Amino acid sequence: MKKQTWIKVAVLCSIIASILVIDLVTKYYFFANLEDGKTYSIIPYLFNFKLTINIGAAWGIMSGKQAFLIALSVVFLAIFIFYYVKEKNKTWLLTVAFAFLIGGCVGNLYDRIALRYVRDFIQFDFWQSFPVFNFADAFLTVGVVLFVIYLVIYFVKNGKKDAEKAKKVDKTSEKEDKDEKSV
Repeated sequence: MKKQTWIKVAVLCSIIASILVIDLVTKYYFFANLEDGKTYSIIPYLFNFKLTINIGAAWGIMSGKQAFLIALSVVFLAIFIFYYVKEKNKTWLLTVAFAFLIGGCVGNLYDRIALRYVRDFIQFDFWQSFPVFNFADAFLTVGVVLFVIYLVIYFVKNGKKDAEKAKKVDKTSEKEDKDEKSV
């Protein structure tokens, strides 16, 4: 493996470790120090802290189906890791996107396996019907956005390359047609 690839893998692992520390420490801290059922205004009209035990996914979907959610998380983790390992062009954008995806996934997976629920505590004050979430959820969301940006860039670049190849093929066949006609 090239030196630059090793550096990217080291950065990937460092970001994942940092995300896990941020996620698990904040979950532990807030659940050890805040009162359950009480809302704490942090930045008025923006964020609150409100302890919530989530036995499902976002908006409570698949509530109580922990075994399925654990299996789904493991499958997505395997897909993320397989794709990253298989990808030959490991850009920095892809590296950070996958670090966020893997770190967020592992943070919530830890809760699902160890506690049988996920600890959530961040609430939008301006949108209280939005699900309460945690840092793992936030990193997962940002990871998805970064991966979509990566895919857009990837397909735009490959689309341009394919268009250039098609032009070259067209020019070559036009030249061959002219050569055949002149013979």
